[in-house]
Amino acid sequence: MKIVRISLFVASAFCVTHFWPSLIAEEIKYPSADGRFALRITQPKDDEYHPTVELIEKDSGKVMVILHSGSDTELFDPSDSVLIWSADSKSVAYGFRDSPPGVREVSRGALVCFWNGSGFDKVFLPENLPVPKIKFPKGKGGDLKPYGGGVKPLRWLKSGDLEMSSEDMMLLEDDGKSYTGVLQFSISFDAQHRASVKKVGKTKTEVEE
Repeated sequence: MKIVRISLFVASAFCVTHFWPSLIAEEIKYPSADGRFALRITQPKDDEYHPTVELIEKDSGKVMVILHSGSDTELFDPSDSVLIWSADSKSVAYGFRDSPPGVREVSRGALVCFWNGSGFDKVFLPENLPVPKIKFPKGKGGDLKPYGGGVKPLRWLKSGDLEMSSEDMMLLEDDGKSYTGVLQFSISFDAQHRASVKKVGKTKTEVEE
C-alpha cells in the first residue's frame, strides 16, 4: 500500500521574509513484516531525478539509513527502488536501478542492511556476483549490443540466505533479436554479516523478436 504526501515549505532570506511554494512529493512503501519500518522516497517537483531514498521508522519518520542522497550529482530514477524484508524484519535488501533516466542500457544493483539492536548497518555484496551465460544460436553471437543487466533481490530464505537474480540483456544484430539471460543464486552471511555466494543456478535464455 503506497502513501503519498505533499508538504509545503516556506523559506526566508536576508532578514526579509519571502514566500513561494516548493512542492515536495513523499512516497512511503514496502513496509517491514512487523510494520515498523518502510522505504521513503522524497522528490522535489522541479528536480525529480535527484531524490532522497531512505529506510525510516514509519511512526516517527526517523531516518534509519540513507540509501540514496538527493545531493548526489548523478541522476537517479527511484521508480525501481524496492525493499525485500525478512520475516523477522531484521534483515532487508534494497534493490535499485543505478543507470540515469533516459539511458537505454539498464543497470541494477543491490545492498543489504541488518538490524544491530538500535539501527541498521549497511552490508555491500561481493563485487564479482554470478553473470548469466546467454545461449545464442549456433554460429552467431559475434555482433552484440548490450542493453544492460545487473542483480536484484528476490526473497529471504528461512535459512537466512538471500535469494537473488542476475540478468544480462543483449541485442544480437545478426538476427535483430533481443536475448536475456537470467539466473538465480543465493547469498549467505556469516556472524559478522560478511557475504558470500552460496548457490548458483543455471542460465535461462529468453528471446524476443
